[in-house]
Amino acid sequence: MLLALSEGENPVKRVTFAVTLAVFMVAAAHAAEPLDVSPRLAEAVDRRYPRGVDDLREIEAQIQRIAEQVVPATVGIEVGQAVGSGVIVDAEGLVLSVGHVIGRSGRRATVVLPDGRRLPARTLGANHAIDAGMARITDPPDDLPFVPLVTEGVRPNLGDWVVATGQPGGMLDDRTPPVRLGRVLFGGDDWISTDCTLVGGDSGGPLFNMRGEVIALHTSIGPALVYNFHVPLAAVQLYWQRLLDGEVWGGSDKDPEFDTGRPLLGIAGRDEENRCVITQVFPGLPAESRGVRPGDILLSVDGQNVTSFAEVARIVLDKEPGDMVRLQLERAGRTLQRNVVLSNIDQPLPGGAEPKAGS
Repeated sequence: MLLALSEGENPVKRVTFAVTLAVFMVAAAHAAEPLDVSPRLAEAVDRRYPRGVDDLREIEAQIQRIAEQVVPATVGIEVGQAVGSGVIVDAEGLVLSVGHVIGRSGRRATVVLPDGRRLPARTLGANHAIDAGMARITDPPDDLPFVPLVTEGVRPNLGDWVVATGQPGGMLDDRTPPVRLGRVLFGGDDWISTDCTLVGGDSGGPLFNMRGEVIALHTSIGPALVYNFHVPLAAVQLYWQRLLDGEVWGGSDKDPEFDTGRPLLGIAGRDEENRCVITQVFPGLPAESRGVRPGDILLSVDGQNVTSFAEVARIVLDKEPGDMVRLQLERAGRTLQRNVVLSNIDQPLPGGAEPKAGS
């Protein structure tokens, strides 16, 4: 395992770090049970930061165990022209993915396993409102690998360590599904954000807790880590039977108004003594175009005082791309106001774009 740390960086004080695993294929277990978490590991992952090399070794060893269990069940899904990721969750071949990969029910699909097998499947239901979907392998083999699901209704917490897998770029002969480590940054009822490194093709792939249980599915991949979103399994479980029954609702793959992207502001920062300190303003995104700078303190959004970036995310994600938000900032002791038009992940606004009148 390689800890992806910048030169000279102290891993003990870093809030999160990315992990890349070179994982060799292992024999797939027919049945999957949640992994045990030792008291020593529980202490390590409950800390705000890893305390030292021993903590890092405990986390590393658990990630290796998780990888051995979950990699064989992380699959590619081909549905028409759509290619994405998914995860097998039972011996009967049920595959979880996202709505924009599944599209609609009754479609022919191909599920590609990491060992190279290509299995025919059919799409089931899709909830496009939260971006969740299902497919089922039509003739599952006896040795089909699958992974456990988190207990119904259990949601990840801020700061939880998580593991992401997927099939970015489709199935490659010289690569197993990459395994990435991160932490939960913030979230709501139907979404969470993590700093796991995701790329195109990961959509529909699974997010796991430290017991190797599926807790979410990758739904939106943004231009920066803080814009990677996942739909929690707890939200999917609310509609489980409807998805199994092949229902499709909340939009469709033929609806041009559907899935316009999550609203995007273009900042990242840290919470410091109940203040939102902006540490990054991403080039080419809305906040930069309106003169927001690193070091600014975000005081309010649309008149709502904010004391954490979780609150900022909640307000922004209740908006739509194209909406204008009013930011009140503090800079060098002065109070400033900036009106910013939100873009979306797929279509950032050009620099300097003006708010639309009345928006």
